[in-house]
Amino acid sequence: MLPGRRKELMYYLVGFTDAEGCFSVSLKKQEGTRFGWVLDPVFHVTQHKSNRIVLEIFRRTLMCGRIIEKHGQPDTLVYIVDNRRQLAEKVIPFFRRHRLILKHRDFERFAEIVEALEEKKHATAEGFRELVQKAFEMNSAGKQRRYTLEEILGDIASVTSSGSSEAIRRTPREGVSNAEKGRRYGPPEMGA
Repeated sequence: MLPGRRKELMYYLVGFTDAEGCFSVSLKKQEGTRFGWVLDPVFHVTQHKSNRIVLEIFRRTLMCGRIIEKHGQPDTLVYIVDNRRQLAEKVIPFFRRHRLILKHRDFERFAEIVEALEEKKHATAEGFRELVQKAFEMNSAGKQRRYTLEEILGDIASVTSSGSSEAIRRTPREGVSNAEKGRRYGPPEMGA
């Protein structure tokens, strides 16, 4: 039975997020961008399809996002918000009003990154590097990432020193499994 009072429901969603939610910022190689990489912030909550009602409550309460089937796992659903404006205007204010406990640090880094992106701080090499470093401070210090911080910063440095917007192609670290690379919601080519 779900909480009947709105205040209790808010705390239920916060607790649920502390246990089952994730604030993440993916770093994806993308040719044609200024530094060869993009920062892709996402908030998501994953549940078995039999618990879809919980994901619907997130969607109705936050008034944004969508529920999709997790790629390769037909019995698993994901409530996902990846629209930066919705993150900035709906998700972040909700979790600032209703404070997380376990994921508070990751949330704060996430909020700083989203707000900096909204303020276009990623448009300079220095600002972009700072945001990449913050992203690596999240979620167990980035240990599930496909590329190392040094590889990404090296790419940014080489692009900025050469004046080219073409990213240097590198292969992912050898021996890193898909599980270690992080979560995937769509076809493998959608990111790391």
